[in-house]
Amino acid sequence: MALSDARAHRRRIARRILAALILLHLLAVGAYLTQSRQQALLVRFLEARDQWRDGHLDAAASVYRDLINTRTTVAWPFVLIRNYPSAADTWYLLGRVESDRHQNAAALTAYRNAIHLGGRGTREFRNLLLDAERPDELLHWADEAIAHDRSAPQPYKDRGAALLALGRPHEASIAYAAALAYLPAWRRQFDPAAPSGLSGEEADLWNLYAAAMLAAGDAEAATRACAQVTQRQSKTAALDRLCQALLVQHAGRPDEARRLLAGYLPPAPEHDRLMHGLFAAH
Repeated sequence: MALSDARAHRRRIARRILAALILLHLLAVGAYLTQSRQQALLVRFLEARDQWRDGHLDAAASVYRDLINTRTTVAWPFVLIRNYPSAADTWYLLGRVESDRHQNAAALTAYRNAIHLGGRGTREFRNLLLDAERPDELLHWADEAIAHDRSAPQPYKDRGAALLALGRPHEASIAYAAALAYLPAWRRQFDPAAPSGLSGEEADLWNLYAAAMLAAGDAEAATRACAQVTQRQSKTAALDRLCQALLVQHAGRPDEARRLLAGYLPPAPEHDRLMHGLFAAH
């Protein structure tokens, strides 16, 4: 009886070992297949990048969309290769391609998804809303961001840009003033090693605040705002070019305004709109 029990016990152990070996084999096969599928997806991801670079925008967009649709199943249960593209990155790149294709609605959707997943696209999303003449959506988006974090300066800047585009310059000036008020603390928190003094971000906000005040009919406030840049910038800098040009144009000297902006590259759509509006006025 004892011998029979011992044999049964050995058989149970053998079956368990066999089951464990089969499971390990299946796991190894599954890992190999998953790794192969992920490697193939990475190759397609790189091919889409090359197609985009070579100007084959339709093909690149199609591949990025296919990658988005297949990524979830290919990435399950875990990623086994290096440099495997995240869903956020793929959505972001799709947004870039769709923007180049002038498919604004598709690009905005892609950027929204990238941002929602914690990826890039915030700057491109807000700029595209302005370029596509959808400032009301930018205003709504900025207000949502402010409700989430009332001390971040960028949403107030976005709000100012939206209000300026909507023809509400006085409200825009209030938004820019808020951005200026919150900027110093934000810089201390996120860039504590930054040098003191006038930063590029602050100079840009003063320029935009001056533009808003000028559009609102308060040239004196616009002049004071522009002076905040002129008096504090280094001797070799020209961070006040936009507000100075706007003030000079307002004073009836368009040729001087054009000289001030010679070679000026607008950093964002709101600057481009202000510059073209200045030139179109004369």
